[in-house]
Amino acid sequence: YVGCLLHPDIFAVAGYSAVIMTTEAHLPYFFGLFAAVGAAVLLGCGIDAFLYRRLRMAGATQATTFLASLGLGTAGVAILLFAFTSSPRRLPGFPTKVLSIGEAFFSVADLTMVIVSWAMIGLLLLFLAKSRYGKAIRAVGSNAEMARNVGLNIDRLYLLVFGIGSGLFGVAAFLFTAKNVAYPTMGILPFFMSFTAVFLGGVTSIPGHALAGLILGLAESLGMLVLPGEYKTMIAFAILFVVIVIRPEGLLGFRRG
Repeated sequence: YVGCLLHPDIFAVAGYSAVIMTTEAHLPYFFGLFAAVGAAVLLGCGIDAFLYRRLRMAGATQATTFLASLGLGTAGVAILLFAFTSSPRRLPGFPTKVLSIGEAFFSVADLTMVIVSWAMIGLLLLFLAKSRYGKAIRAVGSNAEMARNVGLNIDRLYLLVFGIGSGLFGVAAFLFTAKNVAYPTMGILPFFMSFTAVFLGGVTSIPGHALAGLILGLAESLGMLVLPGEYKTMIAFAILFVVIVIRPEGLLGFRRG
C-alpha cells in the first residue's frame, strides 16, 4: 500500500491527458478516455519498473519506500504545477443534464460514474477469479515468498498489478475531470477516499471495498443535508474510526493468523 502514495500524481496526469486530447487536439471523448487510461498505465508501470522494483531488489524497508514515494510524489506535484500552472482545466462537452427519482436529484455524470464503477469492479473480480494471471496475483497476495518458490515471476506480477490499478485510476480521473476540472492536486482527495474505503471494507476484500465506497458515498450525500459541504470528508473519517474500533479487520475483511 505504500506504493499507492503516487496514485494522486497518476490521477492528475490522467486527467490532464484527457483534457489535452479532447480540448487541445479536438478529438472525441473516446480518445480522451483512451489517453487518460494509457497515460496512467504507462506512468504507473514506469514508476514500478524504475523505482519500486529497484527498491525491492535492494531490500529497502517500508520506511525507505515510504520516503521515496513521498519525495517523488511531491516532485510530481511541483512538475505538474510548472507544466500546467494552478489554473484549472475543463473537459467541456460532457452531458450536464440533471435527472431525478422522487426527491433525489443527480446528474448524467453521477449516473455514469456509478455504472462504470460497478462494471469495473465486476470485471476486476472476474479477472482475479477466472484468469491465470488473476489467480497468480491472488497467490502472491497470500504468500509472495511461496509464490516465488513455485516459479511465479514476482516482478512481472507486481508490474501487472500496478498497471491495472493505475488504469482504473485513469478511468476514475477521466470521469472526475468530466464532472469537475483538472488541477495539479486533484488526485489527493480521491486517493484518501479510496484508501479510506479499503480499510473500511477490509484490506483483504474487494467486495468490501465496493460496499465501503457505497456506504461512504451515501453517508456523505445524506450528511450534506444537515452539515456544510466542507465537512464531507470528516464524515468519511468518522465512519472509518467507528468501524475500525469495533471491527479492526473492516466490514468484510478477516483476521489473519
